[in-house]
Amino acid sequence: MTRSNGDIRLLMSRDMNNMPELSGEMGWSELKISDSYGNGRAFITGDISNDRIKVRYFKKNSDNSFVARVWFGPSTEGPPGYVHGGSMAAVLDEAMGASAWIAGHTVVAAKLAVKYRKMLPLGMITTVEAFISSVKGKKVITKGKVFDETGAVYTESEGLFIIIPLEIFGEMINHYDRFR
Repeated sequence: MTRSNGDIRLLMSRDMNNMPELSGEMGWSELKISDSYGNGRAFITGDISNDRIKVRYFKKNSDNSFVARVWFGPSTEGPPGYVHGGSMAAVLDEAMGASAWIAGHTVVAAKLAVKYRKMLPLGMITTVEAFISSVKGKKVITKGKVFDETGAVYTESEGLFIIIPLEIFGEMINHYDRFR
């Protein structure tokens, strides 16, 4: 079923009046990640508007892997009625980095490769999964994807993250144990 832009805008306005619940699944534990660490609000988790990105992070109890529920609101619009690819890339960047932090690697992104599979309609609740593919010295390779409840994949990514000393992160180290 194809939605018209009018249908999508109606769905978005309905979602704006009743913000979606971003719940986890059985066997997921919520990760409380601070909305700011330094001079300002964190780009993804620090969004205090009600129309951009809402995200809730989890760790699967079975294998400590990273998952998230994400809602992309009207301020993430790229093509009319659809999420801007940069919004999905930003969420994947944060998710892939978080998957490395959960595993005990204090990393920053060095390179991201994003493959856009399908256009993502605005206002949908999606799931993000991210995991470590390999670790070689200071290089951590991660992978991630954004998909919906039917399993349809909208975006896949691979990232090269570099391990740096924890002290570089300043006040963020006070939140480090929340990742593990």
